[in-house]
This record gives sequence, C-alpha cells and structure tokens, in this order.
Amino acid sequence: MTQHKWHKEIKAWADGAEIEYFDELKIRWLDVLGMPRWDSSSEYRIKPQPKEPQYLYMYDENRMGDIRFYTVKQPYETSVRYLGKIKLEVDDD
Repeated sequence: MTQHKWHKEIKAWADGAEIEYFDELKIRWLDVLGMPRWDSSSEYRIKPQPKEPQYLYMYDENRMGDIRFYTVKQPYETSVRYLGKIKLEVDDD
C-alpha cells in the first residue's frame, strides 16, 4: 500500500506540530488555521522551528582598545576583557 503524499506532515500534525501551506499568490509559506485539507495539489510542510540565536562576543584583547570578536563566549586567553555581545540575525526570506 502506498503512503499518502502528506503522510509525514499528517503524522506530525496529529502529534501537535504546526503545519504551513505555500500560498502561490503571496509566494510564501503561511500557517494553516484549523485542520489542513491535505490537497494533493497544494504544498504543505511542518513549520520550521526557530533556530537558537547566535552571537558575536566582543573582547578587548590587551585592555588597550584592541577589540576582537569571537563566536564563543569565553576565549582561550584569560587576560582579555569582556565587552558585550552582538546578536546575529539571518533573513530566511
């Protein structure tokens, strides 16, 4: 027996996942409100979960204004002075 075209999405929806459909007029993914119709002519997907935020951490390497950026919170050198962090954002559109 062949599985339904949207088998994976239907199972995820039954387990509580949010489902999106592709709106051809707006040319983007939109949330399904209520129960999906599971049309074979439509496109559905499990709504992607937001990614963990990423940061660049700023340090003064020699305490003399020599600013360096790291992707790790604690650099290897202990003599550096922590200044702050910058949140990185990526547009998925």
